Amino acid sequence: MQGKRVLNWLGSNAEALIALLIAVVAGVLGIMGVAPAQLIDAATLLTIAALALALLRDRWRTDAEPRAREALMKAESALHEFPSHVSRINTLESVIGDTRIALGEASMVRILVGQEIDRALSETRSNAREWHFKGGTATFVRAVVIPECVRNARRNRRVLSMRLEVLDPRNEKLCERYANYFRRIVDDPNEDEQSWTGEGTQLEIFATILAACWWKQRYPPLEIHVALSAHMSIFRWDMTQDCLIVTERGPRFPAMMFKEGRFYYDYWRNELRESFAQAFPLALHLAPQLSDEPTVEETRELFSRLGVDLPDAYSDEHVGEVIKQAIRAANPYA
Repeated sequence: MQGKRVLNWLGSNAEALIALLIAVVAGVLGIMGVAPAQLIDAATLLTIAALALALLRDRWRTDAEPRAREALMKAESALHEFPSHVSRINTLESVIGDTRIALGEASMVRILVGQEIDRALSETRSNAREWHFKGGTATFVRAVVIPECVRNARRNRRVLSMRLEVLDPRNEKLCERYANYFRRIVDDPNEDEQSWTGEGTQLEIFATILAACWWKQRYPPLEIHVALSAHMSIFRWDMTQDCLIVTERGPRFPAMMFKEGRFYYDYWRNELRESFAQAFPLALHLAPQLSDEPTVEETRELFSRLGVDLPDAYSDEHVGEVIKQAIRAANPYA
């Protein structure tokens, strides 16, 4: 290690050492009278040249030092800033990655129109082990989904889980608002929505509740739950273990389908679960035994036990209509 330092020192001061050596040799030879005068003069000039070279080299080092120091300071500053640059690059890469994932997921949202909606709903009913609905009256669910899913479950001897979140029929203003909304957004007087009323909305919901109890008694492996919402949604959500289909006003209008396994599906599944948990649950197990053709008395007792009494203005004819819509409901989109 010491030898390396000596070599470095000798390399840095080579010109001065050469000048010294020449001067010493020339001086000794001159004193001894051995060397001619011309040689002594040449040695003197050579010594002066070596000293000048050493002086120029030292001056160059002195002049170059500020620039070198400035360059080093810039390099040090750049090194200090480098981690933040790397952090920003990593953040940008993360954003790009998330965007790429979101675009990939968005491409999995399928838009359904016309008969595609009917076919998609039909396919989901064919192998549904669970069905979660959120909407207004669940008329289509009552008329088509429950009977067909129960029939398929019975044929395959499997448990069927259903969860229905509908409007609270006790809230007359909410039912009226629901009917008014859809009635106002249609112009054609032949549209079904033109005939919707708050009273009709109430009756449809009562029919859905009765149908849930009636089908539960017809097929015990059916695990069905009903909850009443205090908030209106213009969308209708139908979710199975395979996909989620979101519609607005039936198959006449575009729908969206989210397949299971995509994070949108999981997000909406969580949303529907939380929404159902905040709604008012009905204790369907308190329902009395219902006949194959429920009577008016059985129906009134049913709603009394569930804590959802029928309006006082309901005559036996009104109750008979509830029974009809519950047991023999027609497909509203046929």
